[in-house]
Amino acid sequence: MDQETINSMEPISWSFPELEKYDRGRRWYIIAIIIGVALLAYALFSGNWLFALIIVMVAMVMFINHHSEARELQFTIDHEGLTLGAKKYLYNEIKNFWLVYDPAITKKIFFVFKSSTRPILVIPIQGENPVNIRSFLRQYLEEDLEAEAEPFSEALGRLLKI
Repeated sequence: MDQETINSMEPISWSFPELEKYDRGRRWYIIAIIIGVALLAYALFSGNWLFALIIVMVAMVMFINHHSEARELQFTIDHEGLTLGAKKYLYNEIKNFWLVYDPAITKKIFFVFKSSTRPILVIPIQGENPVNIRSFLRQYLEEDLEAEAEPFSEALGRLLKI
């Protein structure tokens, strides 16, 4: 593409909730409570106070997340980089990206940073056109064509509804 065509493409912008809310049935809560109580009892029985504290803290975080409303984040892809809320990520900070688009399961875009200390940035695509997103990003970033699925941690979190 020539520079004029690149600059004429409009930035892509959409919003999404900060946290995914899962529909958890009564059975999920019963199993989670049983596992939590069992882990807490094991921690106390074995005298592992730090593990007990971690179990209590995880339960508190899950409780707070469940009862709080997720704020909407604005995400923009433009000619300078990515903007997520008030944070700007320039293209020279990002190593590559890949899209996972399976409407029945997940619709997300993943950004890998050049710095190994930064986690992968995961953005839900929502109702946006993945073809437009891909063509815009390929002007500036390399697409990881070997990555066809979401990372294990994402899939596990979705499966466990956490």
